[in-house]
Amino acid sequence: MSSRNTATFTVPAPLWDTDPVLDALAARDIAQLFRLVQRETKVSQSHLGVATGLSQAQVSEIISGSRRVSSIDVLTRIASGLGMPSRARITLLLGERNRTSAPVAFAASSAEQQATEQELTARYGDVEAVYPSRSEFTSRMPPHDLFDNATDIRAVGLSLNLICQQYADSQLAHLAQNGAHLRLLFLDPAGNAIRQREIEEDMTAGTLGALTTLNLQGVLRVRDRLPADIRDRIEVATYDQTIRANITLINDSLCIAQHYLPHARGVESPTMVIKKRWPAAGLYHVFKRTFDELWSGGQPR
Repeated sequence: MSSRNTATFTVPAPLWDTDPVLDALAARDIAQLFRLVQRETKVSQSHLGVATGLSQAQVSEIISGSRRVSSIDVLTRIASGLGMPSRARITLLLGERNRTSAPVAFAASSAEQQATEQELTARYGDVEAVYPSRSEFTSRMPPHDLFDNATDIRAVGLSLNLICQQYADSQLAHLAQNGAHLRLLFLDPAGNAIRQREIEEDMTAGTLGALTTLNLQGVLRVRDRLPADIRDRIEVATYDQTIRANITLINDSLCIAQHYLPHARGVESPTMVIKKRWPAAGLYHVFKRTFDELWSGGQPR
């Protein structure tokens, strides 16, 4: 049990081995978990928030079903805050329940937590969250949350709508004025690769090219309006290769990877949120290398 939680309430150890709790953990149903804990301990939403690092409003939204927890970091914080034993923690973080194993009592320890983290690493690597569509991703992680405090943004994709359509020009300028460095690599609006994507999506020739041109010109206008001595903080280039993923790297710590699939385009495309965890291993570095290679061959604008 964490020190901030001990002073407020304690979850009885037998509760973690009950079927309702294990089912909630396996489904990552934090709303039901909180309800079960409240029923057993009579704890308030405010105390739940103090224990798990959430606000009372966030706890209320989770319990009502208007907010769903999917981030591994938040799930881990909840597990620690509620003092989950190892079996319960692994059931929650892996989203699985082994119904054949008998309940086992565990004492919380650093070795136990390390074992859990190793299990997570083996299963998920550095993937923080996965969303089935871009629209669900942006509703859970709006551009303001991603970019407002960024100091380094690198992006490669097709039209880069996440930055160019969902984040205001004035905010991009503000980032650069505050010292942020942006490197934005667009698919060439007049190239062969963008036409192939239009054919694959059964779109009229020039549709994607026009949208990309609009976004490209918008970013160039933002750059050109900056004072001359800081214009190089926004670097823009184009490339002409088969489009496979939209990659956004933020502060050398977070990667947003949105794949281009034949029948899942635009807002329907799945999105992975990847958090850099190791100096050289993991998916973060795979996508970073992809960006670096494409950027090195891009045509400056």
